[in-house]
Order: sequence, then C-alpha cells, then structure tokens
Amino acid sequence: MKFATPILVTLGISSTNAFSTTLRPTTSTSISTTTALNAEKKRVVVTGLGVISGCGIGHKDFFQNVSDGKSSLDVVTRFDPTHYPCKIGSEVPDSMFDPKDHFVNPKNAKSNDRFTHFAVAAARLALKDAKLGDTPETLENAEKCGVFVGSAFGGIETFEKEVLKLHKKPERPKVRMILKVFVVI
Repeated sequence: MKFATPILVTLGISSTNAFSTTLRPTTSTSISTTTALNAEKKRVVVTGLGVISGCGIGHKDFFQNVSDGKSSLDVVTRFDPTHYPCKIGSEVPDSMFDPKDHFVNPKNAKSNDRFTHFAVAAARLALKDAKLGDTPETLENAEKCGVFVGSAFGGIETFEKEVLKLHKKPERPKVRMILKVFVVI
C-alpha cells in the first residue's frame, strides 16, 4: 500500500525562544493562564514555505492552482485501490516531481524513499523562499540549520516493492532495501 502525502515545510524564526526547554512547575489551575501568557510572549515568524503537492511544486504554483480551482484529485495510480472503498487521492505524479532536482548529489535520491524525497525537496524550497540558501555552501550559518525526518517504519512504498521481490527470490535478499526502509534519517 502506498500513500502520497502533500508536504508543507515552514521555516520560522522567533524573537523569543519559541522552543524553550525550560520547565517550570505549574498547578493544574494555573496551566491555562500560564499557556495564555506564554502564547503572548512566544511569536514565530514564518520566513519560508516549501510545498510538494499534487496541486503544485513550490508554494507559488500550489497557491495559484488552488486559487484557480484546479484539483489534483484523480484515481489512485501508485497502488491498486480495488479493495478500498475510496479510490481517489491527490498524488504527486512522477512527471511533475523529479527527486534528483532537489538533492545536492542526485545519486542520493536513489538511496532514499519517496517520502524522504518530498521532505528534502520541501525543506530546500522553504530555505530558498526564505532567501537563506539551500545547500551547506550557500547557508550563512549552516551549522545552525538542519532537517530531521523521523519515521517509525520508513518507506512503505520501498518496503512493499522489496518484500514482493524477496517473495519471488527468497535466496537473494537486498541489503539496500533494509537501508532505505528501516533507517530513520
């Protein structure tokens, strides 16, 4: 089973520490008051957007297509939806998205699953939109910037493909599949 999920990445900076790790003891009666006061102090400014969606790659194309009423909904093609009650979805077609365009080294796209391609592409588009640069060489403070992709399982698309291959030829497991599916970046 494969799912294509639109990804929106926002980059933000804050005039105060929006991600403070300082913990202060509070009582249950003061939690809502404390939360309301902290909400006033912690403001985040969105500085860059990166969108990977069936409606468009990049926030300008995405918002223009949505404003124009263009829909990316269609019959699902990345897996067989025969046994599902809903057979439509918004996929990012291969003709619209080439992961190699978004990796500094295009060979790295081969060793990552599609969900990682979307995350890397959205993050780079957000960095570009924020005019911060999108590679370690173009970022002013590259050591202060990072992208974290967490997954409890990895790429379902690769897992399905490789399990079917393993079923056909159980004597020839591929180590590459294990890296793409089980390694959390």
